[in-house]
Amino acid sequence: MSKSEIINNKFNRLIENAFDFLEQSIIELENSPKFSVIHFHASIELFLKARLMAEHWSLVISSKKEADWNSFVKGDFVSVSLEESVRKLDKIVQSGINSKTHDIFRKITTHRNQMVHFYHASEIVEEQGLQVQKIVKEQFIAWYFLHDLLLKQWNNTFNEYSEKINKIGLKLKKHHLFLQVKYEEIKSRITELKAEGYKFYTCPSCDFDSNKHTDLINETYESECLVCDLNQICLIIKCDKCSKGEVRFQGEPRAECNICKHSFNEDDLKEKFVDDSAAYMAIRDGISNYFPINCGACSGYETVIEINKNDLLCVECFDVSRSYGTCEWCNEQSTNLREESYVTGCEFCEGRMGWGRDD
Repeated sequence: MSKSEIINNKFNRLIENAFDFLEQSIIELENSPKFSVIHFHASIELFLKARLMAEHWSLVISSKKEADWNSFVKGDFVSVSLEESVRKLDKIVQSGINSKTHDIFRKITTHRNQMVHFYHASEIVEEQGLQVQKIVKEQFIAWYFLHDLLLKQWNNTFNEYSEKINKIGLKLKKHHLFLQVKYEEIKSRITELKAEGYKFYTCPSCDFDSNKHTDLINETYESECLVCDLNQICLIIKCDKCSKGEVRFQGEPRAECNICKHSFNEDDLKEKFVDDSAAYMAIRDGISNYFPINCGACSGYETVIEINKNDLLCVECFDVSRSYGTCEWCNEQSTNLREESYVTGCEFCEGRMGWGRDD
């Protein structure tokens, strides 16, 4: 068997294991929430490792150990943890996960660790109903972000598994019963908030009409699902195609007009909020403050636009910043700039330290 065949075989087995753990997690959710969380966490880890392996086989081996092909073939190696996978995806693969996705994966990890090493409230019979509801909420959100990673950001790697991925999503949604209780509880609150001017749409995570929005135009805001607690950065703009509708971006740079159904993307956002002529004049005159600038959250190059003086939005990862700076070493403008950037650099350089290493 050739080297590429060995890698391909191990990759497929890794994916199969990820699906097996995920399906088992869904089966166990109602009666064995402890094992459901453990298996759900294992599935997330395996999908991240699969993306690393698609880049190069050595990336799935922990940095604490030297990568060795023979050990890899035999399966005699220490693999990366979830946190190390996240770091490698960002620093090496250059296709990292955003902060919201990382946060929800960390929550799953925390609960998994409690269940494996200590105890968890879901094991106490009196509290099990509420805890299962909480676990369902977290797994719905985690699945929403994982699904987005697999079929959007990492589509080239996982596209052939799209049918199976979507079937898994349908199985998970059968557990709506646990969240239905929560939805019934907050129906009156939704009615009150509608009277105050808030709008409610179907949540992309749990599918209940519980996703709270404002009607602000050309300002970022955070939506909130009152059932599963999914929060996302949103932006509403007027449609310049039909001049009647609105385009509501929610957590991603893809949306359509609610009237004419014309599709909009990150390029449309740039065109609306970036004055190319002003940027050109700024560059020509040596003025450093112009947009678009770089995103320190996802390392996007010239992906951050200025919505208004207090709103800076990355049109790739939809991270919102309130300020930005100029790297003291390479002079690139970026959000989330590190302190002492002359020494440590920014997302696009290694600063004076990197220059010294080159010497």
